Amino acid sequence: MPNNKALLTTLEQTLTKVYPSVVQKLNGGMTTGEIDKYASLAQLTFTDEIYDLFTWKNGIRQTAGGSPAQLLIFPNGIPYSLNEAVDDYDLQAVTKHLFQPNYFPLFSSGTDDILLIDLDADSDTYKMISLYSPPLLDGGDPMTIYDSFSSMLETVIACYDQKAFWVAEDRLAVDGSAYHAIASNFNRNSEFWQFM
Repeated sequence: MPNNKALLTTLEQTLTKVYPSVVQKLNGGMTTGEIDKYASLAQLTFTDEIYDLFTWKNGIRQTAGGSPAQLLIFPNGIPYSLNEAVDDYDLQAVTKHLFQPNYFPLFSSGTDDILLIDLDADSDTYKMISLYSPPLLDGGDPMTIYDSFSSMLETVIACYDQKAFWVAEDRLAVDGSAYHAIASNFNRNSEFWQFM
């Protein structure tokens, strides 16, 4: 099974072919030392997945007047910068208690939906990716959507390869049923695909 760094490289190569405008907006990666400082600031123990993501790219530049839909790499997949992620974590988990503090945000929809990684080593969903979506989940707890960070990347790459995702008018287009079929296959332990 490919490791996260190899999958991130494959994702970047795929996006460069099919969605070059979004690749140009991605920020460069951070050093592990810079990431360590944010972990210390947030009083969190980051997993390797967080280090892999933010050493690869540190979020995406959001230009004035641009639509969030033009920043989606996959559904609910606008990558946070680490600064934005820590700020959002502090606001949503620590201050407002909208979700448990073992969840850390990695991606958003640009509106209400957030993809979170579980950082609690004692949790049944440790390192799984969950969707926090008040409109979709009736304001309930996050629901697992990807079995792991790597299965999320494999799902996204497969969706581009199999034309479940494509780019039309400089924004992500999705064949929902094809996405569901591919994601269900890669993420057999995630609740989302069983219930949605």
